Amino acid sequence: MVGIPDLRTWVHAGAGGLDREITWAHANELPDPTEWLDSGELLMTTGLGVPKEPAAQKAYVERLAEAGLSALAIGHGMTTTPELSAGMIKAADERSLPILFTSYEVPFTAIARAVADANQGEERQRLAQAQQIYEMVRLTAGSVSSAELIARLGGIVGCQLYVLDPGRGLSLFPSNPTIPEEVIAALKEARKERMEPMPAALRMHAGSHAMIALAVPTSRPATMVALPHSDNAKPDLSVMRHITAVVALEVEKQKVERERRRRLGSELLAGIIDGRIPAESAAQILSERGLGEEPRLIATCVIDGGEAEHSDLHLRLEDRGVPHLLLRRAPLLIALLPDTSEALAGFREEIDPTFTIGLSDPLGRVYRASDAKREAQWALEGAQANDAPFVRYGQDAPSPFLPRGLGEAERIVRRVLGPIIDYDAAHDARLLESLRVFLEHNRSWQKAAMALHVHKQTLVYRMRRVEELSGRKLDRTEDVAELWLALRAAEASGLWGSSFHARVV
Repeated sequence: MVGIPDLRTWVHAGAGGLDREITWAHANELPDPTEWLDSGELLMTTGLGVPKEPAAQKAYVERLAEAGLSALAIGHGMTTTPELSAGMIKAADERSLPILFTSYEVPFTAIARAVADANQGEERQRLAQAQQIYEMVRLTAGSVSSAELIARLGGIVGCQLYVLDPGRGLSLFPSNPTIPEEVIAALKEARKERMEPMPAALRMHAGSHAMIALAVPTSRPATMVALPHSDNAKPDLSVMRHITAVVALEVEKQKVERERRRRLGSELLAGIIDGRIPAESAAQILSERGLGEEPRLIATCVIDGGEAEHSDLHLRLEDRGVPHLLLRRAPLLIALLPDTSEALAGFREEIDPTFTIGLSDPLGRVYRASDAKREAQWALEGAQANDAPFVRYGQDAPSPFLPRGLGEAERIVRRVLGPIIDYDAAHDARLLESLRVFLEHNRSWQKAAMALHVHKQTLVYRMRRVEELSGRKLDRTEDVAELWLALRAAEASGLWGSSFHARVV
């Protein structure tokens, strides 16, 4: 390049590297251009990206050399170019990284065109590899797993490829080879040190091995990590980007399939809980989902954000290999899970750590799903004053005043609130709801009436009917306590709602 007269380029430092081959030439003014350029490439700059401080200039050259760039070409006479320090010149000489000056009048496009013309053979090789990649995709479409396809693509570029969620360090393809811990640690450390998003290529070291991480353009966080099979192997970034495009399609295909499984699983769990799907019909599907045998349980937690919150929970549970069925019934998230430490730990890990999770007794027979769901709600309600991550039905309820089981709860509700329930069912009078709001507002007539959107006298009339039907007075602390605890028992055990009357009668 230096010998081409028209390019008017000369050597300023690093003459020991003049035998380096240039595969491509690219202009880049970023502080760390190595995140966007490949080894063997020529970096062209007007000087904007060159640091001003001597120590930073030295580090700048060392990064370029470490990334394997062929040379640095700076526009000569540019006002944007800082004075090159002695430390920068020394670093270039020691690393044999040529620092070139190009005359102000020569456009960088002229250099880029000269490099492209001289490397037509290498370009043909890259095109051949890209063609090989897409031909393999065509031949293996639908006949091999995503993990097997990625392994074959890695063979084309001489690398072991891993596709993972960069924040969680989990493989997005469970059948992909186990990701080495040092790879996960290196990626997490690199992400922690960055304020910006993932660059085009992030070069790191996993132990003593060099690796490259490339962002995968998908709708969920995804990174592809390439570990060369040998220290001398240097995969071409342009070819690697073809592979990330294929990987992105595989991730999206998998996401669509998992979403289909989530919807079917949600319908199945709703049908089991509501008693619409016979146990015999559900058994085969549960078995296919890894939930056909004990130990199993129902878990519940409150998700205040509605459908949008934890909308990708099914994806993350499958990443962890946790069998599950999920059902959202606002404000609850209901899950059928294996009752194992691994499954519960995985579920806990993927749920907001501030959420308390209620767990039922072992499910046993499928027809018991409705009762198990109430048990999980009971445990969840009883855990409001408990900081434990999981609360099991009948074991960890923190309040000594609430009943310990569904049967006991139903008896209390029937004895204290039964006449009010019957009256509401016959007259649609909303006495029970009015009682709950009245007590929640500390028996303030005005506040409770406003919350119910009724006149104060209407509320007074309703509370008189409550007193007549229940045989309890709202100005007696003992009676108020019984009414309040009975309401809490109904809500905690899942007896409150459209099936309330039918359940307790």
